[in-house]
Amino acid sequence: MKAKIKVITEIQRQHAIKVLEQLPLDVIHTVEIKPFKKDRSLDQNALYWQWLTIIGNELGESKETLHERYKDGFLVQIYERDNPEYAEMVQALREVWKHGMKNEAISLRKRIVALTSTTTATTSQMAEYMTEVERRAAELGIRLPHPEDDI
Repeated sequence: MKAKIKVITEIQRQHAIKVLEQLPLDVIHTVEIKPFKKDRSLDQNALYWQWLTIIGNELGESKETLHERYKDGFLVQIYERDNPEYAEMVQALREVWKHGMKNEAISLRKRIVALTSTTTATTSQMAEYMTEVERRAAELGIRLPHPEDDI
């Protein structure tokens, strides 16, 4: 059995309790209770790719190239700060570097960045990330649009 239940009301809490009570005990289950965090919004994602297209056109680079560069430059640090498991992975990479295996560390870094995704960002992490992207664009003299500009 697999279930994911958001508990906002007493009715939902009672439903979650009922689901737990009905779990068969002959099968091992894992139950995880954690605060809800909203993933980055579709609007944020659309605006982000619009920004990358604008920056890419100005710099003569693809939006995909910029996406990888900005993930490496900004998103990795946000995830490292906010996610202990991610931080352990990055620390392990640093240890590889410290032990003189620089080529291996560079290869691992590229792999970590490739696997790092904005789809797992919370709305606040994505907002912080986009602020960094916008700051970088401003340093390059590139002005990026905002949805409120259309009002």
